[in-house]
Amino acid sequence: MTDIVQRWAQTLAYTDGLTRTIAIFFAGKLVFVLVIAWLLVVFWQRSRITPASVIRLVLLLAVSYIAAKLVSHVVSDPRPYLVQHIKPLIQLSTDNGFPSDHSLLAWALAISLVWFAPSAVWPFVVGAILVMLGRLGVAAHHTFDVTGSALIVVVVALIVSRVPLPDHWGQRLFADRRWPAFLRVP
Repeated sequence: MTDIVQRWAQTLAYTDGLTRTIAIFFAGKLVFVLVIAWLLVVFWQRSRITPASVIRLVLLLAVSYIAAKLVSHVVSDPRPYLVQHIKPLIQLSTDNGFPSDHSLLAWALAISLVWFAPSAVWPFVVGAILVMLGRLGVAAHHTFDVTGSALIVVVVALIVSRVPLPDHWGQRLFADRRWPAFLRVP
């Protein structure tokens, strides 16, 4: 089967210096920018943080990671640069390409904002898509690998959002945008 999206992104990335630089940034650095942006957004919206949202975040990250690792033992998808016998644009491992860890983290950051800052979800979704395209462009993954990561996170998020938690865990920790009394330094 021909992976049209991966071939398109890879062709674009290998075309010239500018598209190569953009693809490399999206593939390797953008996820770190998203982490920093996520921390800033959550800090800015800290009055929305509840014990329930923190538990859901931890479950989303942990279960998504575990599910990805388990599925990677069942699904084998060699990385495009190995299959095509080309030099990748960035240093890559030779392990299984499915699923993409970078895409998994980018999607987990985006989806988790539903619990912390719902208005910020869409810019992070765009960021996650750009990470996916970057990973495709540098020949690190096939479309199946990056969409598989997104699907894992979405399914885990749907499950985690339905986990029943005690009602009092819905109380805001930073209702007045200050640290709770038990965390304040005297």
